[in-house]
Order: sequence, then structure tokens, then C-alpha cells
Amino acid sequence: SFSWIPSRRGIRGSLRRRLETMAAMAGYPADVPEAVDVAVLDGLRSMRLRKRPINAPKEDEVQLQINCVGICGSDMAYWSKGMAGGFVPLDFSEEGLNQGYCGQMGHECSGTVKAVGGKVSHLQVGDRVAMEPGVPCSDCKLCRNGRYNLCPRMRFIGSAVNRVPGALCRKFNHKASYCYKLPPNVSLQEGAMLEPLCVSLQGVTRAKVGCGHHVFVSGAGPIGLMTAMCAKAAGAATVTITDMVESKLEKAKEIGADFTLKADTPNLHEALEAFIGEKFDMSFECCGVPAALNSCIEVTVPGGTVCVVANMPKQVPLDLQVACRHEVDIIGVYRYCNLYPRALAMVASGKINLKPLISKTFQLEDVQNAFEHFASGEPIKVLIQPNPPEQMV
Repeated sequence: SFSWIPSRRGIRGSLRRRLETMAAMAGYPADVPEAVDVAVLDGLRSMRLRKRPINAPKEDEVQLQINCVGICGSDMAYWSKGMAGGFVPLDFSEEGLNQGYCGQMGHECSGTVKAVGGKVSHLQVGDRVAMEPGVPCSDCKLCRNGRYNLCPRMRFIGSAVNRVPGALCRKFNHKASYCYKLPPNVSLQEGAMLEPLCVSLQGVTRAKVGCGHHVFVSGAGPIGLMTAMCAKAAGAATVTITDMVESKLEKAKEIGADFTLKADTPNLHEALEAFIGEKFDMSFECCGVPAALNSCIEVTVPGGTVCVVANMPKQVPLDLQVACRHEVDIIGVYRYCNLYPRALAMVASGKINLKPLISKTFQLEDVQNAFEHFASGEPIKVLIQPNPPEQMV
């Protein structure tokens, strides 16, 4: 005989919990939206946690428990200046925070798969992945020509320009084909840093850096340092890098730069050329200062290439006469295309070591402190851990 006979309500509750457990084991979450913690930029220099719903992943998506999110220079511009892309003002009204990107940053991300959509076969629950944040339409002319980073219908997470919320939160749904499984020897921290690495790799690839080239990099922030790493990995004979912060120049030496110089050195151009005895084959502008762009043009060999990697103001004074007379090609970089597998392979093989660039790690609850710390100008790469790997649930 039964000592306990459950009520109908008890049966329904028990059955629902059982079904949810079975669904979770199979990789399918329950249909009921879950409220998760999200870091929201709700005003100038103001980050706060809010609760926002997350639905089950679509058939072609995975739901990720976000482990690491890097703070990007563009995130810092949102936080400190209230501007996106250098020219789009952010809307901090309550209406603005509930549409478009919703004040939700975060595009340098890695996470652990918690649920998979019905059409996803290459990933399973428990896989650690790096997220490529931009999902193109795959149908326009640019996408079909293989330059999907320029897609006019790009859905780039954490972008107020593209009006898509980011992954600075506990859980996030993302298209599975833009999630890359990490091998055991690549950490979740490194997985999040693949995104800025791809920006640098895009620049080095577009500029066609190869064996024996002499490369100049203006700016020793994360992108500048990663550009130096990618140039060395591509076979550059020397890499010379400038910055205003001495500690960043020390870091540049640590990661393999051959020569470093303070950016305010008198007679800078002559001092730079003295390192190698000639001008540089390729120069990369990675600090976003217009005067530095003109310096890149000045120190580049006739017939060479200047690659603008940093975000520049909408209009800048440019010494086009020198560039034109010397046939210096000026090329731009906008995000990246088809580079995540290459970047991951470079890190996994040891060709690129991203770990020395990590300055400090914060928890999601300390997101405001993380941005304030990054704003000091000293750190290289600051990471936020919405779900630290050791606290996975």
C-alpha cells in the first residue's frame, strides 16, 4: 500500500520537474523563460545588474553559460563617452534600454554549452566554446563573395550600431555555427580573447605581412600587441612598436617586439627608422590618434602599406600628398572574416600566447569596478567572468 498519495498539483509539479530534468540531460531546456543577470550600461560611466528573460535556444542555436567576457576599446567608448562607432550617441532612457542593443555590451566572449537546438549536431552540452560575435545574413553579395564582415545586415552582438544586445550576462543564446569548440589546452580566458586576436589577424592578413618584412605598430594596447604577435607569427623580421605608456612598452618587449619607443620621442620618425636603417614595409595604426596615422605614412617605405586597425574619428587631417607621391597603400580593417579557426589554431599550437596580456579578472557583480580599472589606462586586457569556470552549475 502507498503511505503517500500525491495531489493532482503535486503530480503535475513532479512530472514537470522530471521532464525538465530529462530535457536538460538531452540538451533541450524547458520552454519557460528564465530570468538571468545582465550587466546594463544605464548611463554615462554607470553599469548595473538587471534581470532579463532568456528563452530556449532556436533550432540552430546553442544556449551558453557565459564564462569570460573581455572589455574592448569600443565598450570603453560606450561607457566613458556614450558614443557608438565614434558617431552614434547612445540612448540611456528606459525606452532606449529596452530596444536595439538594450545597453547590453559584450562581444569578446567564451562560454560552456548548456542546451542545444534541434538542428545542432557539432556541439553538445558541456562543450567549451569561443563565440564569433557577428552573424551575417549569408545571402547578400558581400556574404556570397566571402566578405561577410561587411554584410549590411550583420547581427553583431553588443553593438549599438547593429542594434543587437551583447553577452555580458550569465546566459546567452547564439547561432551554433559561429561557436567554436575549444581544445583542452586552450582556456576559456583565451577563448574570449580570440575576438580581438582576429581583428589583428585581419589587419596582418590584409597587409600581406610575410617573411623578412619590417613592421611598425603604433599603439601597444591589446590590438597593437596582438598585431605585433601576428606579424611575428607571419614571419616579420622585426616589429617596432610605440606607445605613451612605459608599462605597455615593457609588455611589448615581453611578447616579442624587437624595438620599442615612447610615442612622444623628439624627431620620432628619424628615431624609428634608425632602428632598422630604413623605412618600414608595413605600418599599423592601432591607437586611434590622427597624428599617429600621419606618422605611419611618413615611416612607411614607398610602395608599402599602411593599415588602419583602430577606430578613427569620422574626419581626420591626412597627409595624402606623401601617401600619393610614395604610392603608399592605405587600407582599413573592419572586424574580420573567416579567421576564427586560424586564430584558434595559432593559440592551440603555441604560435600565439595570449596569457601575458591578461591584466586582471573581475566577477559580473564587480562590472562597474572592472570598467573603472580599465579606464585607468594601465591595464592591457581586463576580463569579466559572469560564470567563473570553477563555479559552473
